[in-house]
Amino acid sequence: MRWLATVAGVVVSVVVLRALVQPPGPQIIRSEPSQAAEDTAAARGQLVYERYGCAMCHGADGTGGRENLNSETDGKIPGVVKVAEGYTRSELARLVRNGTPRIGKADQAGPVPPYRMPGWGHRLSDAEVDDLVGYLISLAPESTSWR
Repeated sequence: MRWLATVAGVVVSVVVLRALVQPPGPQIIRSEPSQAAEDTAAARGQLVYERYGCAMCHGADGTGGRENLNSETDGKIPGVVKVAEGYTRSELARLVRNGTPRIGKADQAGPVPPYRMPGWGHRLSDAEVDDLVGYLISLAPESTSWR
């Protein structure tokens, strides 16, 4: 009977010790939305641009310049600061959703350019695409006459 009391004491000690040593369980933490970004399509679109890594190819400031050997765009990934010159909002949204399946070659006998614009339609919501388009349009220089 004495051994039963000893075993029970050990079991209780282990349970108590384990409860004291175990880290607390996960807690839900609710944070307030960031006040840094204005509530505009362009500001929300900038967050989309940053979050999904658009800057990796098109540059943090949208001026592009990353090498894309043998591409028809001077061997570089094009910037996005002047996309409003060549695309309507709906065309730009379609480009973001579908990407560019093929990139033209500068030298037809040369290799295929390594980078192309992927389609983001499966990852971005319609609202995110609209906000991203708003941001891209907002990058146009103020001095452009068509703006």
